[in-house]
Amino acid sequence: MKRTTFFLFVLLSVLPVRAEGTPFGHGVFRYAQFGHSLYADMHPNFVRMDIPYATNHPTYDWGDNGGAYRWQTQGLFGVSLPLWTGNLVDSTYALNVTLNLSANLWMDFFEWRTSPIVDTDYRIGLPSVTFLHRLNRGFAKNYSVSWSPFKHESTHLGDELEVKHIERGYVQKRVNVSYNYTEFAFTLNEAEDRFAENHCFRVGLMVLWHGGWFNIDQWDGDESLADPRGTRLVPYVQRNPWELYLQYQYQSPTSKHGFQGIVSAEVRNRECYGFDLTVLETDNPKRRQDERRVFTYNIFVGARYNTPKYDGPFSRVALGIRAYHGNCPYGEFRSIGNYSQIGACMLFE
Repeated sequence: MKRTTFFLFVLLSVLPVRAEGTPFGHGVFRYAQFGHSLYADMHPNFVRMDIPYATNHPTYDWGDNGGAYRWQTQGLFGVSLPLWTGNLVDSTYALNVTLNLSANLWMDFFEWRTSPIVDTDYRIGLPSVTFLHRLNRGFAKNYSVSWSPFKHESTHLGDELEVKHIERGYVQKRVNVSYNYTEFAFTLNEAEDRFAENHCFRVGLMVLWHGGWFNIDQWDGDESLADPRGTRLVPYVQRNPWELYLQYQYQSPTSKHGFQGIVSAEVRNRECYGFDLTVLETDNPKRRQDERRVFTYNIFVGARYNTPKYDGPFSRVALGIRAYHGNCPYGEFRSIGNYSQIGACMLFE
């Protein structure tokens, strides 16, 4: 594993040296007009702030407010660090190597007594490579193929919530959602010209390197209640080691004042984790929840302001409405299958 990771890092480091179109030195740390996350991506490589009206659930309702829905606050802080960008041979082909990092923070600001942290997730890995082929054949402007060879996601409960789980007597005090994966994506019509009208389509695949999406340590819960049951040596054997997603994004022509409409949508097929967070120590018999595959739906509709004559980091600000339905997309709460939210969303790209 370590040798493979080192080889991939060296390979990604030397790839740009072979570029003939753009001198290597000119492409170092150069911002790319392609290879960006779409607005419907659950874990984009830019900053997103949400104030959604979302499904409530006993395991993260810290103040026992009750009710089926309540206001929440969620933020995602993504960064895309350009390592090398340039044309290969001529302007027909291009290559982009970036290092993408992201972390989301789910805080309950509307719980006035303490505003507890519900969940934090972060993603980090080796540099991602995107190869672009410009076609300029009618509707098909270009296509790109990207590969993120190694990524790691780790998720963590807030301390206050974990203490509450112990006080309430839940069987699962904490589930360790931590895994490594590789990701592939194919995109038709990358929006290289961020000011022009564009229809973008993307299909992506995430595949686990080994193991599963989560494990349950013996001091954090009853591992026998996870499906499929494992052992201390192999806490969780994965039967669904992949995620598949389809994305679409439309951007209208930019007005003379720098505004344009944005519609972005995603359909994802993923696993709903196989454990029940609501089981209490006193329950007899204790319930088990089978793992299953589910579809999730995510859509953003709004307007974006593009800084005139500048297309670089933090040159775009968008405001709109984002709606989501599926299993909860954060941390160990991905075992909650019927989760919905809708609310205001602001993005800084």
